[in-house]
Amino acid sequence: MSAIGGYSSDVNLNDLNYVGDFPVENSLGGFGVTTGGTDDYVLELDPALKNAYRQGLSIQVKFNHGNSGVSTININGKGAVPIMKAVNGVLVDLAADDLGTIKHYLLLFDGTCFQVLAGLKSSIETASETVEGKARVATIEEVNAGTNNSTFVTPQKLASYVSDKVTGLWENKGTIDCSTNPNYPAALAGDAYTVSTGGKIGGAAGEDVQEMDVIVCLVDNAGGDQASVGASWNVIQSNVSQATETIAGIIKVASQALVNGGTDDLSAITPLKLKTLLDSRLATETLIGLIEIATQAETDLGADNQRAITPLRLKTRLDNYLNRESLLTITAAQIGTTMYHTPGRNRYSVVNGNMILIKDIRLKRTGGAGSVSGWMMNFPKPNNSPTGALSGTLTSNGGQTFFYNIDSNGRVSISGTFIDPNDELLFNIHPYIARYPIEYDATSPA
Repeated sequence: MSAIGGYSSDVNLNDLNYVGDFPVENSLGGFGVTTGGTDDYVLELDPALKNAYRQGLSIQVKFNHGNSGVSTININGKGAVPIMKAVNGVLVDLAADDLGTIKHYLLLFDGTCFQVLAGLKSSIETASETVEGKARVATIEEVNAGTNNSTFVTPQKLASYVSDKVTGLWENKGTIDCSTNPNYPAALAGDAYTVSTGGKIGGAAGEDVQEMDVIVCLVDNAGGDQASVGASWNVIQSNVSQATETIAGIIKVASQALVNGGTDDLSAITPLKLKTLLDSRLATETLIGLIEIATQAETDLGADNQRAITPLRLKTRLDNYLNRESLLTITAAQIGTTMYHTPGRNRYSVVNGNMILIKDIRLKRTGGAGSVSGWMMNFPKPNNSPTGALSGTLTSNGGQTFFYNIDSNGRVSISGTFIDPNDELLFNIHPYIARYPIEYDATSPA
């Protein structure tokens, strides 16, 4: 008995002879159910194939389990051969679940693999902007979201979406006379009224409106005054008149040139341009403008010529320098090696910042008794003293007479003779006005 195309027959095809080497069984194939538990399926036909697979061999197969991916089939031990499918004109390996246990599949050997000719589920690709294929109907949620680009919209869902979106579009409802300060009318979102006569809308406490202004309903409401429904409306001002001191309207920003010129009365000054103008208008001796108040330190220093001194700063300054005495001492750098002062007896006073008064200065000759002559000390430089104005005589404790002179650099010259090693010269001179602030000669006496 032989099976042809799934039917049984009493004819034994193996007893038939054909011209050539193409056995009948290799052309007619057969039907069977696979065995095994993996994607490498095994099929035993009865009668079995005696020869190797030949191109054109077709087999009807029922698979005993679904596949998980790439699959092969081995018929009567003739060798495992790939099972493949055609997708868009190209043979590819099977994907998971391409084979199931319910359907019957028709396989054809093409010389390399067994092609699945029938039984597979549709292999049509998903449609895209460049590929024709399958697609599903979008849900209304996907239509409203507008983010899915792989489904299609039906006329019913499109109509529903558009109907929802066009709600609240602008609708001209005509004019409204606001001369009597009427309330807002009952309206739906999108209703718009043009003001025919200016006044107020929303009652006596409503919004000011002018002719040709437009009031637009933002949210459905039953109408009413400003307090109750004013938030549901918007007023679009159509007034494009130039603003003045009495008319509210549009206004342009002034250029820096207009601000600096100071003659334009129709433009607005921004903070930046105002600051730029004021920063450039600093007062000088010839220009009226802004001026900064001096700090107390700047007032006391007296070197700044761009800031203003307030009465308080001036009073503080004068209080600090009038009727004020500072006690100074002769330092080592201000006295030469020929003379030295008695310890603790080297002080002099500066009154009101630059009047020099001798307080208590006692001098002795280095090395004991003997004559001295020349530059001995540095004192504050006189302000403007003529030659010889700061000269005079001095007397020592021993009654000896000495002569002194202070030049324009404050250098003190002394001449005379100490007859006793312990004799002290009393350096008491006339008060004089020194330069302000106090200055000393930069070099030290020899």
